[in-house]
Amino acid sequence: MAYFKNLVFVVLTLVALNCQATDKLFHLVAGVYPPYTIEEDGIKGLNIEIIKAAFSAVGYRVKIELLPFARAMHYAKNGKADGLIIWHNKEREQWFHFSSVISESDLVFYKFKRLKFDFNSLQSLMPYSIGTVANYAYLPSFLAADYLKKDVVGTDRQNINKLILGRIDIALIDKRMANYMIKNEHPLLDGKFDWSAVLQNEKYYLAVSKKSSNYQRKITDFNFGLQK
Repeated sequence: MAYFKNLVFVVLTLVALNCQATDKLFHLVAGVYPPYTIEEDGIKGLNIEIIKAAFSAVGYRVKIELLPFARAMHYAKNGKADGLIIWHNKEREQWFHFSSVISESDLVFYKFKRLKFDFNSLQSLMPYSIGTVANYAYLPSFLAADYLKKDVVGTDRQNINKLILGRIDIALIDKRMANYMIKNEHPLLDGKFDWSAVLQNEKYYLAVSKKSSNYQRKITDFNFGLQK
């Protein structure tokens, strides 16, 4: 009987430890979004390193899965992953609990230098075709401006390629990302582009799915690790 009790105790202890270990694993989904998320000799990038360091400080391991942005959003919204890196807007609060800010950058109108354009209002964009990305949280005023010629694609890289080929006039894109892509993927064109105005300053957050187990604890732990 004593042997049986000891065996039960050992089994229950192992189960508890396993559950505890599983609870300390965070499944992050992300799109390739250089320089914030890069697939190069593994998965790395500015936001990835910040998230890994913050979670490591509070004893978590991070499993990272790269997916197209729309699929990453779907996975996180439905609890197939614990969270993803996104901008904040009010609508997304129904699915996610947002961390403290992890990084930020400017969303700009990126173009060839030869295009002389001064932004002073959304109406000033009317003569131009503007590359945008599906499911991004642009300013409500920009999204509502249905008089603009918006060319919607799946990734920012597609917009940079279309800009180079002359299929769009302007790409609405994170300034840091655009500069990174031109310098690293199209070095012969480095110095040929500039940006005309900042549409919005965007902050990046870790958004934890409300369908993830103990999501409030995960976001609290992450924010605590972020401060270290």
